[in-house]
Amino acid sequence: FKDDVVIQFINPKVQASIAANTWVVSGTPQTKKLQDILPQIISQLGPDNLDNLKRLAEQFQKQAPGAGDKIPATIQEEEDDDVPELVAGETFETPAAAEEAAHPKAAAT
Repeated sequence: FKDDVVIQFINPKVQASIAANTWVVSGTPQTKKLQDILPQIISQLGPDNLDNLKRLAEQFQKQAPGAGDKIPATIQEEEDDDVPELVAGETFETPAAAEEAAHPKAAAT
């Protein structure tokens, strides 16, 4: 989701290719605000997820009121770990080849 807007699928269908590690969710999409569907989501959460939701709500409440678009450091660090920076003229093959040359046994397994 982005800017508190989520895509909700009506009667979703899931297709999977386990060998290719690929999943497809299809159906009629609707764009809704997160706060509009939050009551539906909360009723479907288990106790572990409710605890996580409470902690997340506490983090947002602790943020300074004037922070506006600031992202909490913990969330920003998680996002940085997931998506590498793209650099013009560089590809993933060069670092992969260098790592393979440095660790030939690890690449063979």
